Amino acid sequence: MHKESKHGAQVYYAEQTNLAALKDRTVAVVGYGNQGRAHALNLKDSGINVWAAARRDGKAWQQAESDGMPVEPIEKAVARADVIALLLPDEAMPPVMNKAILPVLKEQKEHKTFVFAHGFAISNRTIDLPDQADIVLVAPTGPGRQVRSLYLEGKGLPALVAVDKDSSGQGLATALSYAHAIGCTRAGAIMTSFREETVTDLFCEQAVLCGGMPELIKASFQTLIDKGYQPELAYISCLKEVKLIADLLFSQGIDGMRSAISNTAKYGSALAGPRIINADSERRLAKLLSDIEDGTFARAFVEEAKEGMPVTKAFVKKEANSKLAKMGKKMKETVVF
Repeated sequence: MHKESKHGAQVYYAEQTNLAALKDRTVAVVGYGNQGRAHALNLKDSGINVWAAARRDGKAWQQAESDGMPVEPIEKAVARADVIALLLPDEAMPPVMNKAILPVLKEQKEHKTFVFAHGFAISNRTIDLPDQADIVLVAPTGPGRQVRSLYLEGKGLPALVAVDKDSSGQGLATALSYAHAIGCTRAGAIMTSFREETVTDLFCEQAVLCGGMPELIKASFQTLIDKGYQPELAYISCLKEVKLIADLLFSQGIDGMRSAISNTAKYGSALAGPRIINADSERRLAKLLSDIEDGTFARAFVEEAKEGMPVTKAFVKKEANSKLAKMGKKMKETVVF
């Protein structure tokens, strides 16, 4: 049924999957935001009976109505559904589960399938689900807007698929039908585990995409302006040109990127790369990974959420007032890119 990649990963494609496991079933999408809206619209366009689940007075409810999506309060949608897609932010999962979902499940005592787009809540056991439930993962490898736009183009984003609990014996079939319905099997559904998806996702966010790379950009920008170079040029060189390299990395890989840059850039990267990322960096990366693997990060994040996200809010405020951010606002107003 599946194909194997060169490295042995199980990958399922559209010609090997179908909608059969979702036929005559109702899906409730809890969380009509970044991922939830895209999933719900794609499910609907694939002919699946789907309802958005939201607070009646919230923006999500208004957005769903504007999209022509059937929408109900969370409790009612969960009671109606056979498949519940929990697409809430990680910190919102426990309160919504405890207040709106578990009471319904305890009263109904019916089998449900729960679909997640990120493994954090299950891997770190921040929520409790019924013993008789199926728990599956369908995690597109990109933002919701891309899940939707590629679907409309007849394409799709790859997704990571996993089964944590399969009390019905149909967990994987349901996950693959769900991935098929939102367009992901057009690009490939890659088998993994909840833990592997969670650890690799968190590590890459922190080490590269949202942590390491922005800090390197900020430090490089500051180094240039401290030496008297024009902030505008420092901003363009250190931040705006990142997209040029990112596009090459995305489309051609590191080797392809190297072949597209000048010899000067190749030689400079050969000398400078190991000076920036070295054995000390690798030790710190290993510690970062260890903190994710052993639950240290998850426990800290759970406490941060309980306290109202003070560290996160302070960080965001500080970043918004940085020299780099202020230069970015100025450049948007004065320079057309």
